[in-house]
Amino acid sequence: MEEPAESIADEISEEGADDITSPVSGVSEALTAGASLLSTATHWRARRVRRVVKIELPAYLLVQCSWFMAFGLQMVLFPYLITDPNHLHRDGLALGLANMALSGPSVIFLLLGGVVAERADGKRLLILLHLMAAAPALALAAFVWKGTLTYPAMIAYGLTIGTVGAFMMPARDSIVNEVVERRARVGSGVTLQLGVTLATMAQFVAQIGGLIIGGYADKLTKMPDWLGGFGIGPIPAEQLLFIQGAVLALGAIFALWLGKGRQLLSSGRGIQGAFADIADGFHAVRSDGKLWAMTALMFGVGIFVIGAFLVVLPIVNRDVYGFGPDGIRDMFVTFWMGAFVSSVVLSIFKRIKRQGRLLLIAQFLASVSILLMMWPIPHWGFLTIVFVWGLAAGISIAMSRSIVQDAAPKEKLARVLSIYQLGFMAGAPFGAFLMGALVDLFGPEKIAIVPAGGMITLIIWMVFFTPVWNMKGSAWLAHSQKA
Repeated sequence: MEEPAESIADEISEEGADDITSPVSGVSEALTAGASLLSTATHWRARRVRRVVKIELPAYLLVQCSWFMAFGLQMVLFPYLITDPNHLHRDGLALGLANMALSGPSVIFLLLGGVVAERADGKRLLILLHLMAAAPALALAAFVWKGTLTYPAMIAYGLTIGTVGAFMMPARDSIVNEVVERRARVGSGVTLQLGVTLATMAQFVAQIGGLIIGGYADKLTKMPDWLGGFGIGPIPAEQLLFIQGAVLALGAIFALWLGKGRQLLSSGRGIQGAFADIADGFHAVRSDGKLWAMTALMFGVGIFVIGAFLVVLPIVNRDVYGFGPDGIRDMFVTFWMGAFVSSVVLSIFKRIKRQGRLLLIAQFLASVSILLMMWPIPHWGFLTIVFVWGLAAGISIAMSRSIVQDAAPKEKLARVLSIYQLGFMAGAPFGAFLMGALVDLFGPEKIAIVPAGGMITLIIWMVFFTPVWNMKGSAWLAHSQKA
């Protein structure tokens, strides 16, 4: 058992007092005792720091899980409460406007969120944002429980969560870089690529859990006979909303174990300083070929992939296969399961030499698989395509985040991440509108050529006109240089 530093100092002092024979020897012994005490204290402090740093990565992953489990619940409960006959029973236009309230603030405030994430202490910011996100979920739970839920309340909820999310994304995603750095200083072998992959895995598994739990809202779900045929639910919607709020509040508790984040001391003040910092972030993205290419790729993914995901797949599910909400749930879970599986496989490899090449190959294979939907295929074949799509998404998210985190200047990391994410967020609404218009014109089967063709064209441009195809991961380069 390790002795306290005070008792060690006492023992050293007693031994020194017995051995003193002259003033000179006494000084020598005192210096020796002081050096020994300093060494012991330094060793004890180093062990304590090492324990704290090792706790930090699991705590960060739990913060990630809390947000995305709540997000998974929201993906089910938000449209359910608006369209369900027993609650608000609104039409598709009302749902669309509510979704705009949910996603619009992210586009508006995301760049400002990147500036705030750099200037604020990331730990305190995450705690505050999780508590701010928990409040509207708990308020909705109270409205549903009392039977006083209104459509304006749902709009207010969407605006609040959307605004909090715009500040949450750059704050949460930039901290993983610092966590990995601090862990590396105490001898850990966790690379930035592995840290991002673990965070992506946590995101997917938590989101799947939230989707599954949300599917039991006010409805009994019977398991298949091979699972025993038992039933789960119904779980009242207000209880699920309370769970959503409680899970978000837990994220604030988990964030207490994070280290204090680095803060950027900006020379600019107020709104003008914020806009100057945003412009500086855009300059950093434009001046780096890898950052610019990743942002352009995310814009294309928002248009062609997310647009098809939000519009085309639900219509295929309804018009081609005749399924309702249960089919949409199965589709979402299948997609995110694919993303989780690919993330687990990626976590085995700490250092991937050609991250960009792996990313583009995965996107190409997923785009080709979408073309199969142009011909009649059974439902299991449709879900297989969705699973392959999810596999590619897991690789794309993990590799693109790793590339951006690696290439971005550390003092501008949160701003660069917010610009990169803005490419995705800005492309998604435009893609949803485009796919919605085209699917009405050409039908759900033939429209598959649009997202597939758009992504393949974008990938060819990435291969020949950007450095992404030939780039090498920094973790692999550092390891090869040591070897």
